[in-house]
Amino acid sequence: MQGKSLYTILLSIIAVLSLALAVLIVILLTINPGSAEKPSGVDERIIPIEEQVEFKLYGSDNSKEAVFNIKSTEKHPNSFIMASVSIFYDAGNKSSLLEERKALVENTYLSELKQATIEYFRSKTYEELQAEEGMKKAREELKDIYNKIVGNGTDKKIIVKVIFDRWIIQ
Repeated sequence: MQGKSLYTILLSIIAVLSLALAVLIVILLTINPGSAEKPSGVDERIIPIEEQVEFKLYGSDNSKEAVFNIKSTEKHPNSFIMASVSIFYDAGNKSSLLEERKALVENTYLSELKQATIEYFRSKTYEELQAEEGMKKAREELKDIYNKIVGNGTDKKIIVKVIFDRWIIQ
């Protein structure tokens, strides 16, 4: 008789725990329903090359590359980098936003983009920029900085990529 009552108690505990787990799953799915559908940070639209517009921030046909001071270290106290920086931005579906975005990148936020580039390089040391992944890291970080400026505080990713045509560290 005691074996039957112990068996009944164990079944009751398993049933209660299963019910609690089911309620927990329902609560989690109703609170955050869309999280499983799309990972964060993934752009909704893949931008074809013909809808990307290049803007030479530094190093246009009329001017030379820009020279930026970089952060001093004991080994490299007076270092600099000579670079030409091109920004590729999204012109919109079938270039529908070309004029608006051209005005944003090439006129409205031009000074802020240039200032952000100067500040970025001034915060980096010779060793950081000379590292194996230095250029790649700079491209990604500058792209994020530029998107924050041009996106005006929103999550819009207008800047598609940043390219360095020249990269000479001294």
